[in-house]
Amino acid sequence: MKYTHISWSLLAAGLLILASCGKDEPSIVPDTVKPYSNLLSDNKNIKGGGVISTQYSDSPSGSDIGKLADNNESTAFVTGHSEFYILINCNKAFSLKSYAIVSSTADAASDPSAWTLYGSNDNKTWNSIDKKSGQVFSGRNVKNEYKVSTTPTYKYYRLNITANNGGATTAIAELIYIDGTATTIDDLMSKAQGFTHSERTPMGKYYENRHRTTDSDLEWLLNPDNEPTATIEAEGYTWQTCEVILYPYGTPLPADVNQRAIGDCCFCASLASMAYIYPDFVKSIIKDNGDNTYTVSMYDPQGNKIKVCLSDKFLVNGDGYIGQMTSKNDSYVCWTAVLEKALLKWNSIYHCNDCIDGIGTEHAIPPFVGNGDSYAFDYNVLTYDEMERAVTVLLNDGWFVIGGFHLDDVVIGDGPFKTVTAHAFTFMFVNSGNATYGMRNPWGHANGTEHSHPADGVAPIPRDGRTQQLIDIRVCNPGAAAEYKQKYLMPYTPPTL
Repeated sequence: MKYTHISWSLLAAGLLILASCGKDEPSIVPDTVKPYSNLLSDNKNIKGGGVISTQYSDSPSGSDIGKLADNNESTAFVTGHSEFYILINCNKAFSLKSYAIVSSTADAASDPSAWTLYGSNDNKTWNSIDKKSGQVFSGRNVKNEYKVSTTPTYKYYRLNITANNGGATTAIAELIYIDGTATTIDDLMSKAQGFTHSERTPMGKYYENRHRTTDSDLEWLLNPDNEPTATIEAEGYTWQTCEVILYPYGTPLPADVNQRAIGDCCFCASLASMAYIYPDFVKSIIKDNGDNTYTVSMYDPQGNKIKVCLSDKFLVNGDGYIGQMTSKNDSYVCWTAVLEKALLKWNSIYHCNDCIDGIGTEHAIPPFVGNGDSYAFDYNVLTYDEMERAVTVLLNDGWFVIGGFHLDDVVIGDGPFKTVTAHAFTFMFVNSGNATYGMRNPWGHANGTEHSHPADGVAPIPRDGRTQQLIDIRVCNPGAAAEYKQKYLMPYTPPTL
């Protein structure tokens, strides 16, 4: 057993503390070392390095927090607490594959036995990654490794120790985080299909040889009194003045996407993805003119920038039911209905989708981002691990990821969510113990449940051996939105609904 050297003067000052320690436990002297340590970029425990810190500054000299990541099992971090946190501010965000704790040479009573691991990208909002209790190390300097579901990339990791094995101190030799960041899906591209890249227009194959914009087209599109002539399948709707609150939650959120009478689920799902990854891009393309009109920046079929100006009239039936997308609980016309109307007016000139019911994802996104590159993975082509990696890489790279299900009314996980066929969903990270990603229904609720469902229609996709095989994916290039990407994508947390 290696004991920490303490001067006689400090020993006299700390007799009461020493008296409470077991013979094999390191002694604790308050405020002897700093509660943080810088980790170099080549650190073997934390890829890329960063700053590691802890809650209390009571470690004895030689047992400071830096010993947790010094790649030396003969040293240990020691604190006189059984409940405390260990925080790592990483120099570079990464996705966690697993983590390991190495027991110290101290008595087993000082080993941690219970904890919760969290991840964050702002050091404010924390998402639970793993929770353990009743943990036992089989000996001294034993490494226990714990695998986790692939996580989104996090810059901060916080380990909250909540108990040890009864000792007056807690001692840990090493803390190791194993980087599981997936950076490429190149090996999966042979399984992809439906590529839409075009050499003729950046808007993609679907927009080749389409109508070319004239001066009269630009004039018509800029006149807010010109209402769309493109049709919808729902009958009995007319353009009526509505109250517009562009951003009910202060910023665009997926919760603003709630499909109504128009069967444009792919477009709805695309807007939810845009709000999840690129909320600032949404704001950049919508201008409130201050006179109850709105100008939307778009692209024509040749990829040229154009402007579309809209009135505050939206599709409403005789019962006052708003037929276009609304904010949560059907409360307001918001930015989603504005962009939906812009697409209707756009198609009134270019006639690419005269009826936007049933519009494909690869057709709906290019008019707003100016890029039509996309491809797809059919159902039952990717394994769960491959799909998890594909979704993680694509979302972190900023691609719009939209999917559907091959079979109808299959319970997802433990429910209440069920699959819906011929319907599009938005992929996003979720804070779930058994799933890394989820799929949001643009209805804003689970199939068969009430509109007020608290998960906002986001079904976690678990490793249950049956759901994932039913999923097909279409991924679309973000185009002009790319420069507005949020630096770190957090798991989606619905607002208070």
